[in-house]
Amino acid sequence: MTDLKIIQDELSNLQPGWIILLETEPNLALEVSLKALKLLTEKGYVGIIISASRPYVNLMAQYRNVKMDESKIFVLDVITKSQGGTPAESANVLYLDNVAALTEISISMKKAIELIIGNKFVFIDSINTMLIHTPPEVFLRFIHSILTKLRLEGINGFLISIVGETKDDVRAEIAQLCDKVIRVGA
Repeated sequence: MTDLKIIQDELSNLQPGWIILLETEPNLALEVSLKALKLLTEKGYVGIIISASRPYVNLMAQYRNVKMDESKIFVLDVITKSQGGTPAESANVLYLDNVAALTEISISMKKAIELIIGNKFVFIDSINTMLIHTPPEVFLRFIHSILTKLRLEGINGFLISIVGETKDDVRAEIAQLCDKVIRVGA
């Protein structure tokens, strides 16, 4: 069964407002993320991507490469400004100061959710990258707050994590907040 088939099967069994932790190997993270995002956008979802692992310009190139509908994606880029990159002008991106600016990320996510019409999801592309820049206890409070907001609004959530790269206690806390943990390619 392909990774896409696993994801597709798991999503078909969930009620709206689902939250999924998707675990994969480091060498498959980009491919699995792209497959999941493409599947969701093809099903009519509109996504808000909190990108902690790739800058907006790189993400858009990846999305174009797999022929994803870019109009169904809004990116909160927490990489470009912090690394001294030049923000590209676009209506579907907001550049935030850095990956550790959790309050700014939360406020920006809320604003993006309000702007988007339709069946929405929030996609956090790398729990592991965010944990590099944020103490685990602070990150857990942040992720709990984000996922609670999503549940209250009936918005779907997707989190990507690298297998074996998250401390067991942190992983357990995050997993218990999710409806499903899907492991692909691991």
